[in-house]
This record gives sequence, structure tokens and C-alpha cells, in this order.
Amino acid sequence: MGSLSCLTPNGQVTIPRQILKTLGIGAGNQVYINIEKGRLVLRKVEVVTEKENSNTRVEAVPFF
Repeated sequence: MGSLSCLTPNGQVTIPRQILKTLGIGAGNQVYINIEKGRLVLRKVEVVTEKENSNTRVEAVPFF
């Protein structure tokens, strides 16, 4: 699945709805972005919440 999108002057890119739907992400979700072999890669992030005693720890983990 591929699609063409434009980069705005602010460095933002619109991700097509079909790609968002396929990844299961939407507005407000976090994503992991990195460069692999000269390509920009965007991955869905799973947010993990752990409770230890009375402390709550939240960690964003890339979904590979």
C-alpha cells in the first residue's frame, strides 16, 4: 500500500486515512519514527501502564 502526500512548511505530513486505519491509529495516538536504510519508517506505539505499589509508570513501546 502506498500513497503520495505533501510536506507542509511546518514539516507536517498528512497520513492517508487508509494507512491510519490499517495501523489502527488516529488523532492523539503516539507513533515511533526513525530512519532505516535511508527510509523514513513510522510505527504504531503501544502505551504500557504498570502499577508498582502506589506509583504508576507509563511507557511507550514501539509495536514491531
